[in-house]
Amino acid sequence: MKDSVIYLPFDWEHTPENLALLAQCQAVRRTVFVEGQGVPEAVDFDGNDECSAHLLILKDTEAIATARIRKTDRGTKLERIAVLPAYRGTGLGEHIVRCGISLIDEGLYIHAQMASLGFYTRLGFVQEHAEIFYEADIPHTAMIYPHPEKEYPCQIIRR
Repeated sequence: MKDSVIYLPFDWEHTPENLALLAQCQAVRRTVFVEGQGVPEAVDFDGNDECSAHLLILKDTEAIATARIRKTDRGTKLERIAVLPAYRGTGLGEHIVRCGISLIDEGLYIHAQMASLGFYTRLGFVQEHAEIFYEADIPHTAMIYPHPEKEYPCQIIRR
């Protein structure tokens, strides 16, 4: 079995093949966030998918992890980071976050679920303020990635 990391950049063409890749990203998110955490579909599928970049990890042809990269007024936000339950604890979460980090030049931030604060801290993110806020009724905190070195040996298939 081989894992592939596919990258749909910000300017990805809306071809049937790329739309199918986006649908796979959304299927992983639906399993993790909508079904697993009770996030309303309207919150997760907020209309920003087609203007965002996406990472997708495939194991053979099965979509198993994803992340969305979105430009905002504040900088570049790494978000919607999701790994299917059967693949958690295998390093895929760290792998997809590090791949995302390697693609973002500056101003990288996340809204981390408080339950994942330790995970993101280990990856080099720092809590921006000690404040906690709620998104989809889940406690979050803002974190930034202040490190200039962002290389990660991850082979990414660009679409």
